[in-house]
Amino acid sequence: MSSKETNNAEADREQIVEFKPVKVKRKQMAEADAASKKDQGSPKKKLKVTPAQVFTYVILVVLVVVLVFGMGVSMFGVNRSGGDSLVFGEYDGTPIEFKFGNYFHRQYQNQASQIKDTSISGAYQIWYGAYQNTVFHTALSKLADKAGIVVAENSLNEAIKNSGAFSKDGVFDPETYKNATVEYQTQVKTSIQDNLPAQMVLGDVMSVLTSDAEIDYVLAMNDNGRSFNYVAFTAESYPDDLTAAYAQANPALFTQIDISIITMQDEAALKTLAEELQAGSKTFADAAVANSIDTFASEGGRAGVWYLYELQQNFNEPDQVNVLFSTKEGSVSQVFASPSGFTLYKVEKSPALADFTDVDVLADVKTYIGSKDPAIVSSYLQEKASEFYQAAANGDFASVAEQFNVNVVEVGATPANIGESSYLSSFAYTDYQGALASVATGEEAMKKLYSAAVGTVIEPLISGNNVIVAKVMSEEPIDENTKDYLRYVYPYMAQNQIQQDLAQSIFASDKLKDDFFNVFLTKVMGEGSAN
Repeated sequence: MSSKETNNAEADREQIVEFKPVKVKRKQMAEADAASKKDQGSPKKKLKVTPAQVFTYVILVVLVVVLVFGMGVSMFGVNRSGGDSLVFGEYDGTPIEFKFGNYFHRQYQNQASQIKDTSISGAYQIWYGAYQNTVFHTALSKLADKAGIVVAENSLNEAIKNSGAFSKDGVFDPETYKNATVEYQTQVKTSIQDNLPAQMVLGDVMSVLTSDAEIDYVLAMNDNGRSFNYVAFTAESYPDDLTAAYAQANPALFTQIDISIITMQDEAALKTLAEELQAGSKTFADAAVANSIDTFASEGGRAGVWYLYELQQNFNEPDQVNVLFSTKEGSVSQVFASPSGFTLYKVEKSPALADFTDVDVLADVKTYIGSKDPAIVSSYLQEKASEFYQAAANGDFASVAEQFNVNVVEVGATPANIGESSYLSSFAYTDYQGALASVATGEEAMKKLYSAAVGTVIEPLISGNNVIVAKVMSEEPIDENTKDYLRYVYPYMAQNQIQQDLAQSIFASDKLKDDFFNVFLTKVMGEGSAN
């Protein structure tokens, strides 16, 4: 949930997997963790968040083998003597084993040196990154063995000199090498000896050259570009008078209350604390700082102003929110069960109906309608888009847009990239507003956009709550600057595709027996079986 008085927005970190934290940071009531701390008392501004999730393989840190020597990093119970080991699965019969001093261990050290997050999710990223690197390395080593690759002594010595492990002022220093301990020399040699065959295989795979004919073919595919003008009817287009009417028809949902909050995991302890507060032996703010596990604890529990519909999400029984809204100003509520434990409220100011002339309130109501009652908005937008389409098909597109009070967005020449190929330009690069890009992900929409004659106004296209009306402005090849750029970057893109294909073939192979998640939970974190 998001306070009307505080703007607590914390930057979201990309995580592979989200684990339940040991201390639950309040509600996990919808928008709470998405807000960040700013100056106290500043008006709350809602943030529109549209996160894009991108899943990629972590492959030897972009396929570059990084050697890390002599780092002391906690290994969650795996002792330095080497007596303990963890087996996370196997690849083609070879165990993916974590043991002191081996490749997996060195990758763990490397990951830990880069990821300074000590949380559970941070530990997961460190271990999983090291695991993926080890699987990839094991697969490449298998290929090297199959190809009969043997590391020659002179190649090994040259690699040791170039590793930087014995460098001074950027160059290999014989004295530094001589003064190093035998243990360190052996560690460096073993690490490089392990890596070289895999690096040779990877080098061979990546050395495939791109022909001029192939590049010309890709450029030719980009030459069917079309430019468009479009208008977008979005949830923000829903009129204020209809928004206010909706709110007035549902006043309870948009009643606001000013609260402080304490969250604890132990119901009995929170009830005892509530009795102490009722008796006046301590203040609510002090109790929140000392006991609460939610994100408002450091603020003495002050959570600010909330709508009823927002607070409902913090009750295991949503109807109990009415009990809170019936609590007298200045009083402490009963203890309620919540998604993150048990919650106690103090009513700082009695409930009051929101001001439906306030632009921020209207924006909040539109957000609610869009998420909880989208049919109302989409029906209106489709009707308006249809009216616009009829008028624009028989008139000037820009003039009609002005009459409908919508902005015209211009999109430069873009090829018909139906499969979203990374080798072709797309609306993701040419549509700076993004509305056409979101609509044109489907094959039917792309057919309409690229089969209609130049000058045609396309019938409304729908994507979620957005409705787009577009006009085909021209058909033209991509400009020479873009061609030159694509000609330059294509070889690198092709190499990147080879990397991805190789990684996918390894991680999707039947040769991989993956038991990472179970071993991480049971052996590393000690949480019990994941099955």
